[in-house]
Amino acid sequence: MVARINNGKSIKGVLNYNETKVKEGVAQCIDAVGFGCSPDELSFTNKLTRFTDLTARNKIAKTNAVHISLNFHPDENLNEQTLREIAATYMEKIGFGDQPYLVYRHFDAAHDHIHIATVNIRPNGRRIDTHNTGKNESNQARKEIEDLFGLFKSGNSDNKFTAGLKPADLSKAEYGKRPTKNEISNIVRTVAKYYRYGNFKEYSGILEEYNVLANRGEPGSRMYEAGGLVYQLLDRKTGKGVGVPIKSSSIYEEPMLKKIEARYEKNIEIRKNYRQRMRRTIDNALAGATDRHSFIALLKAENIIADFKINDEGFTYGITFIDKTTFCFFNGSDVAKGYGAKAILERLQTGSPKQNAFNRDFVDKLLAETDFSKDFKAVLTDWMRSGALVKAFDTEDGSIRYKIGHVTTEPTSFLPANEQMNSYFQANRLDIHQANTIVDFVFTHLFPIGKFHPTTDEWVALLPKLEKEFTSLLHLLWEPTYGSAAQPLALLREARKKKRRRRN
Repeated sequence: MVARINNGKSIKGVLNYNETKVKEGVAQCIDAVGFGCSPDELSFTNKLTRFTDLTARNKIAKTNAVHISLNFHPDENLNEQTLREIAATYMEKIGFGDQPYLVYRHFDAAHDHIHIATVNIRPNGRRIDTHNTGKNESNQARKEIEDLFGLFKSGNSDNKFTAGLKPADLSKAEYGKRPTKNEISNIVRTVAKYYRYGNFKEYSGILEEYNVLANRGEPGSRMYEAGGLVYQLLDRKTGKGVGVPIKSSSIYEEPMLKKIEARYEKNIEIRKNYRQRMRRTIDNALAGATDRHSFIALLKAENIIADFKINDEGFTYGITFIDKTTFCFFNGSDVAKGYGAKAILERLQTGSPKQNAFNRDFVDKLLAETDFSKDFKAVLTDWMRSGALVKAFDTEDGSIRYKIGHVTTEPTSFLPANEQMNSYFQANRLDIHQANTIVDFVFTHLFPIGKFHPTTDEWVALLPKLEKEFTSLLHLLWEPTYGSAAQPLALLREARKKKRRRRN
């Protein structure tokens, strides 16, 4: 265990830091000692007031906030009750046992760790001296807790625990740049020890990210049947191994198949703690991405490697994610329902780069010029005149999503609607049946023989002629009386601003 104590002048800042982590889904308040109730019953104000009531009793002491982190080895899988007991034992041993404190469990790193928030002012107004607490009381408390709870000892240099509790800063291996065995050994030992993989395919997938192949031999071969395992550098150009294969038994710590397999069950359990972070990061990337390449780039900026699996026929059949911050491997289906390759691609542009770019420009201009204060049917009619169509589709998680594009472009190049527009369409009850009925109507009348003409200019003349039939169709799909009450406030405000600018 590694303990760190930080003293500060703002307990509100300490609370804000931890509560923000809770809101982001990467932390949880697991204990509230000295508050007289459970963490779930406390608001932010309740927590802050409990501490400020104490700090107000000593006007002289300005440095009164105490922020402690207790960090555990990546191989330790501790439950909440154990973490609460460790926190209580530690606080008692450093002289804070009678102080109120909050315990937060964080899930934003590869190792388990808790944060403790408290103040150093007692009820009688006296200040608890923390000048050498880290060097003296904390260090002694750490040693006793390691023995008491059977934790990894941070003073043991062999387990590389004192160096920040993180794997080596790995880079991709390059054949001939460094000694092959040293290169393979460094990568394999780190991946085997720290990454969260649930089977051999996932383990080998992580290694391939660093240009290392893990080979068990062909099924039925002597090596395969004996549980053998060798490692080799990967040539990205050929997809094959280069250099001399290295036996797993010849590498320090012996990352053999039996040891790798022994970690599967524990890894699967541990990485459940990090699914919410992965899901939130993917959602953020999808909100900012338009096509597959921008989606991958946005995740890479968050230290997550997304890999779409494509077969020889060019069909995308899956997606995997490697989080280099929490060191977890996820298949799309492991993250949550609706995060597989099919569902993600439905939310992105997958058409040609030229048509993708055209629709991005077209939709940006369309939304900027739309008067959203109008009746929804009137907005759709205006859009029809400009050649805009809205596609609706059902996602794996049961929600309806939308794409907007020009009638002369392939639907695969339609631009995914942002959250504001999704809310707008949902508020106006544009379901899959209605959207598809409109799209089918327009395409049938523009291209009666069923042949798509992406370069034709005929739609310019034809679309206005369809207005009467189009309006009748809208009345059939929606009730005759339909006001603007369902318009999202944000869009209505934008519409009013546009009108004021036009009047001025």
